Amino acid sequence: MKKRRLSSFCAILASTMIAINCGTTLVMATEATPETPAVPESYEWEIQSNNISGWPEGPKIMAETGIVMDIDTGEILYAKGIDDKRAPASTTKIMTAMLAIEKVPFETQITFTDEVNNIEAGSTHIGIKPGETLTMKDCAYAILLASANEVSSGVAEYISSTVPAFVDLMNQRALELGCTNTHFVNANGLYDENHYTTARDLAIIAKAAFQNDTFQEIIKTPYYIVPKTNLTDEERWLNNHHKMVLQGAEHYEGCLGGKTGYTEKSGNTLVTYAERNGRRLVCVLLADVSIPAQYTDTKVLLDYGFDNFQLLNTATITPTPSNSNELGKLLEEKGLLTTALANASLSIPKEVKESLTYKATLENNILNMDYYYGKQLLGSSSIQASSEILEAAQELSFEETKTTESPALSTPSKDKNTPEKTIIFPTWKYIALFLLITGVLFYLVLLIVKIKRSIKRHKRRKAKQINK
Repeated sequence: MKKRRLSSFCAILASTMIAINCGTTLVMATEATPETPAVPESYEWEIQSNNISGWPEGPKIMAETGIVMDIDTGEILYAKGIDDKRAPASTTKIMTAMLAIEKVPFETQITFTDEVNNIEAGSTHIGIKPGETLTMKDCAYAILLASANEVSSGVAEYISSTVPAFVDLMNQRALELGCTNTHFVNANGLYDENHYTTARDLAIIAKAAFQNDTFQEIIKTPYYIVPKTNLTDEERWLNNHHKMVLQGAEHYEGCLGGKTGYTEKSGNTLVTYAERNGRRLVCVLLADVSIPAQYTDTKVLLDYGFDNFQLLNTATITPTPSNSNELGKLLEEKGLLTTALANASLSIPKEVKESLTYKATLENNILNMDYYYGKQLLGSSSIQASSEILEAAQELSFEETKTTESPALSTPSKDKNTPEKTIIFPTWKYIALFLLITGVLFYLVLLIVKIKRSIKRHKRRKAKQINK
C-alpha cells in the first residue's frame, strides 16, 4: 500500500516537473522571440512622394506619417502624410534643448523648484528633487539622452520664469522656422490634445537644431555621467535612448543620433539623423505602432534616401532654363550662370527621368534660382548678382519695354483700301468733355443774364434823368 502511494506521488511529481519544464521552455522561447507587431491600416496609406512624375518609388511603412529630408538642401525626398497633425511626444525636447543650448552657457548652475514634481506619475525622469542643482551641460544631456521630463520643465522655468512663457518662445521659434501646423503647450512632450506638430514641421525643427555643433555632439553620445549633486550623493548614468546610434541589433551605420518619444496616446515617435558619402538626411516618424517598427521603418526610409538620390553635379548634369524664363535664357547665353549653378546644392534621383530646369529671377540685386524636376520644385539658391548680370537684366528689361511700346509709337502707313479708324476716347474723357461743355454753357448763361441786367439798369437811369 505504501509502495503504491509512493509510486503515485513519484508519478505526480514527475508530471509536475515535466509541466514546469515545458512551461519554462515556453516562456524562454517567448522571451527570445521579439514581438512582431500586427500590420496596421496605416501601412497602406498614400505616399505623397510617389505621385511625383519620375520620382523613385518610396517604401510602405507602418507609421501613420513619415518624412525624409535632406539636411543640407531642405529637400523632401519621401513624404507620407507629412502635413497631418500628430502628437510629437518626447521629440518635443528637440525644440526645448535647441533653445536652452542657445540661451544658457553650459557652466551655468540651475537650481530646480517644485516644478520638477509637475509631471505624470511613471513618466521618464532622472529623480531630480526640488532644490537640487545641476549645470546646464548636465541638463542638456538629461533632456536629449535620458529624455528627463522634470529637467525639461525645470530648464524651461529657469529660462523664462514660467513654463508657459518658455512655451511661447517655442511656438515663436516654430513660426520663424516656417512651421505652419505646430503648437506646443509644454516643454517635455507629455500628451495634450493641443500639443501637436507634423512630420514636415518636426523635420524643419530637427534640421534647425542640427545646425548647432553642441546639439550634434550630445545626440550622438552613447552615455553621460551626471556627477554627485548637493542633494544626491551618487552619480547618475544617462544612457542614450536612441538604439540606432548604439552598437546592437538596431544599430545603423552612419547614424548621427536623434530623439525618441512615446506616450500611450501618441504612440512611438522617432527623429533620426544619418550621413553617408557626404550626404546628410533626417528621418521623422510620427504615430508608429511599436519600438521595433519605428527602427525598421527608419532604416528602410534612410536606405531609400541614400540609395535612390544623388547630389547634383553640374559637370555631368546641367539644368536648363524653363521655356518661359527669358532672364535665365539670356544669362545662359552670356555665360553668366556658372557661379550660380556651381553653388546649387540639390538632391536629385540617381536615375533622372524628368527634365531638370531652373527659373532665374532678380530681386534687390539678388539672383534667385528655383530648380525643378519636371514640375516638382526641388529647391532654391540665391547669390549676389554681379554687375554683368545686372547689366544683362537691364538690357532685357529695355528690350521688353521697347517691344511693348513700339506698336503705340509707330505710325502705320496709310492704305487707300483700308478705311480710317475711328478714334475712340476712354470713358473718363467723355465725362471730362461733358463737364467742360456744361461749364462753358453755364458761364455763357451767367454772362447773358449779367448783360441784360446791366442794360435794364442803364435804361432806368436814363428814364430818371428825363423825368427830372
